Amino acid sequence: VFVRNPVQASIGLNDTSIVIGETLQMNGSGGEVYSWNPTTWLSNGSIANPIAVPEDDIEYRLTVTTVPEGCIGFDTLKVKVFKVPPSFYVPTAFSPNGDGRNEVLRPIALGMKSVKYFRVFNRAGVLLFATTEKNKGWDGTYKGNPQDPGTYVWAAEGVTYKGEAIVRKGTAVLIK
Repeated sequence: VFVRNPVQASIGLNDTSIVIGETLQMNGSGGEVYSWNPTTWLSNGSIANPIAVPEDDIEYRLTVTTVPEGCIGFDTLKVKVFKVPPSFYVPTAFSPNGDGRNEVLRPIALGMKSVKYFRVFNRAGVLLFATTEKNKGWDGTYKGNPQDPGTYVWAAEGVTYKGEAIVRKGTAVLIK
């Protein structure tokens, strides 16, 4: 008789990226016995919810076992570690021309817990775009109209994983 494994192991996170020094709270679930492999940069490799402080890219594998049945489940988590300080990293150019590449000007918020704002202005100081969402960006239009090629100013503010405010400003060139 085939018995299906009832264990649904979960790390509680999707594959992710962090900056060097940032911590990750693991949230294992699915059984009573937990084993993390490797245990490198983990606070404890034998508990459900260790804290990880990876210093390099790593893939963690969680093995969860039920007691007394002894059923086993697995989950994995890939962590990409950027060896840069927490900040906004914004491309210096983008090309919203419909070719599917570099269509949107958006900040890469590394080590940022939240984004207070990301704004884009034209040279006259008119606000063309604003968001508070991490992965949103400007598509090169204003009120539905494509903007001309040229230099645009961006400003961003957010909070790092340590609770520090970061404010950055810069320019990006819209290329057609």
